[in-house]
Amino acid sequence: MTQPEPALAPPAPGSLGQAIGVDELRAYLGALGTWRSGRKRELDQIDAAALRSDEPDSYTGDLKLAMTMWQSVSDRWTRLTEIWDSGRVGPQQQEEMSRVIWGTAGGAGSIGVSLVEACRLSDALTATLRARLSFDPTAADLVARIQATRATLERCAEQLAGHSARPATLPDLDALTRQLDELAGRARRGSDVSGPFAAIEVAAARAERDLIVAAAAHRDLGRDYRAALARRRELEAEAGQLEKLVERTRLAVVPAPKLVVPDVSRLGRVPQTRADLDGFRHRLDRVASAMQQVRDTYTSALGEPAELRGLLSASAAKARANGRAEDPLVALVGQQAEAALSAVPCRIHEARNLVDNYRRLIVPVPGGGI
Repeated sequence: MTQPEPALAPPAPGSLGQAIGVDELRAYLGALGTWRSGRKRELDQIDAAALRSDEPDSYTGDLKLAMTMWQSVSDRWTRLTEIWDSGRVGPQQQEEMSRVIWGTAGGAGSIGVSLVEACRLSDALTATLRARLSFDPTAADLVARIQATRATLERCAEQLAGHSARPATLPDLDALTRQLDELAGRARRGSDVSGPFAAIEVAAARAERDLIVAAAAHRDLGRDYRAALARRRELEAEAGQLEKLVERTRLAVVPAPKLVVPDVSRLGRVPQTRADLDGFRHRLDRVASAMQQVRDTYTSALGEPAELRGLLSASAAKARANGRAEDPLVALVGQQAEAALSAVPCRIHEARNLVDNYRRLIVPVPGGGI
């Protein structure tokens, strides 16, 4: 079977936040659609070849990620096509398309990558799989493959120079470049370098894949760190508000609840590693939940005297309507309830019992007695 020529993602126009020109968008959409179709055919044939190989399970991880990247690109290509609306776009739509192209999204599983990064990662993964499965290793133009591999290594070096996260498995890029230059010289002299070159080609593609994944994970870590830091500050401010609420309640109601406002400082500093940060965010959620319980409990206790006054007032109106207001016992209990509710602090159990007793006493009694 003739194997597919490798599809390479088209360069993306513009940059994040920039309204891309209509002509550039039209050309990019067409080229991306062609890449999308070609890459799907290529992945399907690679998948079939992997299943026929001696160790199909060894390809599962890269294939799954490659398919996920393709789906991420395909979903956003569909979204771009919807916004494009056959060319009926204005500045707002152009900016939105720029965000879809250059902005990160969670469509690629748990990895937040931009459309551009998803395309590059798909190219890198597919190149790795093609080389491992020996798809026509000598039939393709060796010079072009060497140039493409050199470009891959240069992109990897640029990512590292830009302070990208460095994966632990990343090979020595300088050593790979020197080896590639040596093989290129030997190839120009007529030597067969297909075997050693295939190993460098795989290593370069894998390095780019790992760098893109690591950069996305690092970006997600930074975003989650900033979110945790902001959440911690919010909880610290909320703790101060709750302390004031607790103090007001203790001055207004006896007995007051006995819940304790969580001490946010006991959480320590926001960690900067993924595992520790995930644990810290879980503890933040628990503190937030405990604070909500404190807020609900003390707000309810602080508001109960007013709630009881409302019940007493409504009951008094009912007593006047049914002729029970002038009864000496009803009047006495009503006065006692008013006094209990007006006291500071309010003895809430006593006030609650008096209001309950008053509400029972105003019920008309057959025969006019009490």
